[in-house]
Amino acid sequence: MIKRFFFYCSLVFLSACQTTLPVVTGDNKLHNEQINIKHRDHGRNKTSSDNYTRLGAGYIANGHYEKAMLKLRKAISLNPDNAKAYNFLGVLYWRLEQVELANNNFLKAHQLSPLDVSISHNYAAYLCDHKQYPDAEQYYQKVFSNPLYDKLADAYQGAGTCYNRQDKLLQAKKHFQKALKLEQENVKALLGMAKVFYKQNDIKLAAYYYERFIKKSRQSPDSLWLGINIQRKLGDNNKLASYILELKNLYPDSDETLKFIQGETAY
Repeated sequence: MIKRFFFYCSLVFLSACQTTLPVVTGDNKLHNEQINIKHRDHGRNKTSSDNYTRLGAGYIANGHYEKAMLKLRKAISLNPDNAKAYNFLGVLYWRLEQVELANNNFLKAHQLSPLDVSISHNYAAYLCDHKQYPDAEQYYQKVFSNPLYDKLADAYQGAGTCYNRQDKLLQAKKHFQKALKLEQENVKALLGMAKVFYKQNDIKLAAYYYERFIKKSRQSPDSLWLGINIQRKLGDNNKLASYILELKNLYPDSDETLKFIQGETAY
C-alpha cells in the first residue's frame, strides 16, 4: 500500500514538473528564429536609418539639397518612426520655401518625439520666420524647459529675435541677455542687442554691441545697414564710409543697397 502511494506521488510530481516545461517542437524553433531575424533586421534598419539621417543633415548644412532629400527619404523608408529624419525634412522644405510640407514634417517629428527639444527648437524658429509668433513662443517654452539642452543659448537668441520683430523690446532684451549669459560671444544675440538699443535710441550701447558683433562675425546686408544707421547718428564718417563701401561692393543687389541708393535713412 505504501509502495503504491509513493509510486502515485512520483507520477503526480513528474506530471506536475512536465506541465511547467515548455514543449519545443521544430515549428516553435522556426518561429523563434523568424522573430530573432525580424528583430535583427529591425535593429539594422534603425541603425541604417539613423546613418542616412546624419548624411541628410550634413548635405543640408552644405547646401546639397537634392542629395539631402534622397538620404532623408531613404531614412524614413527604413524606419517610418524616425522623428529626426522628419525634423530635417522640415528644415529642408523650409529652406526650399515649401511652407506646407515643412510644417507637416515638423509636426510629424514632434508627434513621434514630443520631448525632443531639438525638434521643438527648429519648429519654433520656423514658426517665428513665418510670423506665427504665439505658436513660436509656445515651442520655445518647450525648449527652455530643458536646461541641459546644448543649444539653449541659440534658443534664447531665437526667442529674442521673435520678440524684437514684434517690437517687444524688453522681452527681446531679456532673452538676448540670457543667450549672452550662456554664451558670451553669441554673434546673433550681440547683433540682436545692438538692434534693440538702436530702436530704443540708445546709440552708444547699440554701437558697443555692434562692435562686439563685427569682431566675431562676417557682415551681412542687414548688419551693414544697421552699422550705417548707427554711424549716421554717431557721426564717425570714416566708419560710415567703410560700411557703405562694403555694402555696395559685397551686396550690390541687396534690398539694403537699394535702400541706400534711394536715400532711405531709417533702419
